[in-house]
Amino acid sequence: MQVGNELGAGKPRRARMAALVALWCALAIGVVHVAWTVALSRRWVELFTTEAGVVRLASAAMPVVGLCELGNCPQTTGCGVLRGTARPAVGARINLLSFYLVGTPVAVYLAFGAPGVGFRGLWYGLLSAQASCVALVLAAVVWRTDWRVEAMRAKKLAGLELAHPVPTTTAADDADDAAEERKRLVVAGTGEPAAEGGV
Repeated sequence: MQVGNELGAGKPRRARMAALVALWCALAIGVVHVAWTVALSRRWVELFTTEAGVVRLASAAMPVVGLCELGNCPQTTGCGVLRGTARPAVGARINLLSFYLVGTPVAVYLAFGAPGVGFRGLWYGLLSAQASCVALVLAAVVWRTDWRVEAMRAKKLAGLELAHPVPTTTAADDADDAAEERKRLVVAGTGEPAAEGGV
């Protein structure tokens, strides 16, 4: 949502920053999921059953579930960024490709065709789908997004398109904008803006 708001306000640099912060936060949450599924896998399963065979099988799958979440968190966030840039169809295509054309065949083969994998093969299929999905989403969001073009598209979609396109800025303009933004954000304890040389 923040990405869409910043693009609609004509602030592509801030939209990009919002996207990157969200992706890094999602990655951190994914790491937490991996940690707890590895550390507490048996205890978590025993909350639901005490049957030894089920506990053994589910406990073995829990670390793979955690790895799936490591991919799922940034992937879901990336799809949210794609929605914020008015490109939900890109996210839908990536999900379709990843889960049905990569994950499902891998899961079916590993669970039912590969010897010795069995139940864990279903989770490995989900893991392969998550890995391909997060890679494609990150490629679409991080490397393939021109934030200035997206800001102009947002204005056009909102019916606020200007008669003149947003001018291209230089690195010096971006540095001036960043310095101005820092001055605006730095506030003394009394609520007054910071003094002119203060940071």
